[in-house]
Amino acid sequence: MKRLSIPLLLLAAGSAAAAPATPGIKLNQVGFLPGAQKLAVVPQGASASRFEIVGANGKTVFSGALGKPARWDASGETVRVADFSALNTPGSYRLKVDGLAPSAPFTVQADGYRALNTAALKAFFLNRSAIALEPKHAGAFARPAGHPDDRVLVHASAASGARPEGSVLSSPKGWYDAGDYNKYIVNSGISTYTLLAAFEHFPAWFTRQDVNIPESGDGVPDILDEAMWNLEWMLTMQDPQDGGVYHKLTNLKFDGMVMPHAAMKDPRYVVAKSTAAALDFAATMAVASRVLAPYDRQWPGMSARMLAASEAAWKWAAANPAAIFRNPAGVVTGEYGDERVDDEFAWAAAELYISTGKDAYYQALQRDQAAVTFPSWSDVRALAWMSLAHHRERLGPAADHKLIADRIDELAAGLAREWRGSGYRVPMKPADMVWGSNAVILNQAMMLLQAYRLNGKPDYLMAAQSSLDYVLGRNAVDTSFVTGFGARPSQHPHHRPSIADGIAAPVPGWLTGGPNAGQADKKDCPPYPSTLPALSYLDHACSYASNEVAINWNAPLVYVTAALSELTPRPAKSMTDTLIPLDTLLRQEQVLQFDSFSNDTALEIGLKLIGMARASKKSVAVEIARNGTVLFAHGMNGTTRDHGDWIRRKSNLVNRTGHSSFYIHTQVRQNGGDHDAIPTLDARDYAAHGGSFPIVVRGTGQVGTITVSGLPGVEDHAMVVAALKDYLKVSEI
Repeated sequence: MKRLSIPLLLLAAGSAAAAPATPGIKLNQVGFLPGAQKLAVVPQGASASRFEIVGANGKTVFSGALGKPARWDASGETVRVADFSALNTPGSYRLKVDGLAPSAPFTVQADGYRALNTAALKAFFLNRSAIALEPKHAGAFARPAGHPDDRVLVHASAASGARPEGSVLSSPKGWYDAGDYNKYIVNSGISTYTLLAAFEHFPAWFTRQDVNIPESGDGVPDILDEAMWNLEWMLTMQDPQDGGVYHKLTNLKFDGMVMPHAAMKDPRYVVAKSTAAALDFAATMAVASRVLAPYDRQWPGMSARMLAASEAAWKWAAANPAAIFRNPAGVVTGEYGDERVDDEFAWAAAELYISTGKDAYYQALQRDQAAVTFPSWSDVRALAWMSLAHHRERLGPAADHKLIADRIDELAAGLAREWRGSGYRVPMKPADMVWGSNAVILNQAMMLLQAYRLNGKPDYLMAAQSSLDYVLGRNAVDTSFVTGFGARPSQHPHHRPSIADGIAAPVPGWLTGGPNAGQADKKDCPPYPSTLPALSYLDHACSYASNEVAINWNAPLVYVTAALSELTPRPAKSMTDTLIPLDTLLRQEQVLQFDSFSNDTALEIGLKLIGMARASKKSVAVEIARNGTVLFAHGMNGTTRDHGDWIRRKSNLVNRTGHSSFYIHTQVRQNGGDHDAIPTLDARDYAAHGGSFPIVVRGTGQVGTITVSGLPGVEDHAMVVAALKDYLKVSEI
């Protein structure tokens, strides 16, 4: 996100300017999870009123009617939406409309975002400072080490009695911030937090991931190893004498378009301490202290060190609340200046409250003033509420649980309204098409997903899916804004290694900035195709305003792709599969009944279920309740609080209907209904997904539920049935 005048000779190096909105079909060029909402945008000018989906063999597998025309002011278009959400059979497809060229190919597959998520995280590794990228880890993008930063000078603006101007510090590691080669605490804070939050919220996803970095296989998930590379640098930016934090480590001016190892001639400096840097540091270290606590064997004492550093930075900021950063004379690199720091105080207070349990930090949150917006480096209030929402069940009595949930829901409800009314079915407004607009929409998605985790409203999940669809191709310039992914990805990002490495393809996995109505670089670049916000994009190396990359833009891409993969409901099988007959499911309920049901019965069945899961190398959460009292509860490694919410909602359905949750699921689907939108049931409290089974005592009736969560619904149900058959010695049903 750094301004730089590009020499005229470079203008020939990029592609031509992006074309205006074309009358083609726009959709997610990477693909969809089977259970996700699946939308495409079709121009109004098409004469047809219907669309069809064709498979790799050219045969039609699905067809439907196009929606009503709707205008999107951001691009000046009137379009119609094609909804093919019911297509959940894995495969490769295209969407066709008479009179138009077929869409870009896309896939439907259960692990459809794994490669994208891994590449987005790998981009951080490929932007590391102070390490050579070996071919075995970086492939064609291997390069020598850049900027060891073991002899960094204290700038005059950062001088103190103990560290006068010109003092030499060692501040290695860390990530290059964006398309340039400098390192900034403010932007590192939100970027590192987002990666840590992704792991904290979805540990099972990241525990299974192998990114192929030097630390892979060390017993720590790769996402935490990657975050640690930057956290260790951040720790070096704190002055041990007073707890203050230097705002950035930088050259005095930007480097040219060269590789990192060719950009080490000029001296590097730590520049001025700032309130924003201290608070972003405090918040990030507080989060890291709790996320890394289970890995004290790998990093002895690090968790405690980080928490102490966090509290020291908080104390410095409290004593220096108005140390607003501005570039000193002679320093022209990225400023990350922020005139207001109330949001940073709120975020740091929230994280310290969660990690220490000290009520004084919760009082410092000033929660009545800290409204919720979607996050950015300059407004981090939302991160406070995001963390409080995730940890709300274990917060002390000082915390207002309802306020936390309400703040998240208020923001999500507004974003969902925008999504429903948008011609392109996205939550962003034209005013959101600013520098890094693609990060804006993904941070909106991240907040929608927090609300979905709280209350399960389907609109929130669908709006988040649409946000990802937008950056992967369902946009006015028909571009996948992630390098290396999609039929028409960004090819010429404003990113020095991608420009200078001599390789035609850019470094993969980077999210480019996206349409920017400000067009701040238009004097240095070819003409933009339009002044309309959604068309203000150039796939050109000169365009730092619309085509740069940045770590704080990639971080929500990592979060959102993992979250959608973990949260999107899994269909029973595919739309063409025959469901289990209702009479078979009813027969299971009639046969798998008990003469009595004691606490010991619950324990034996619960342990049986856990043993079955272990034997099949699966991870589930199990709860067995009788008359409202939980007799057995266990979450295996990799399960989260979300599994507990699924258990609550599925067992509520059984208690209300007297049937297994899979029976209701099957009944609704066989009647042509949507099992996620049953008119008489609030999706926040009831889930028609398999996995909960009624405990029936003969002569008494239903007395409780046995519920499993963690697998596709049909598999959750099958596991419960198998355990009951084994316990009750039933051979056939």
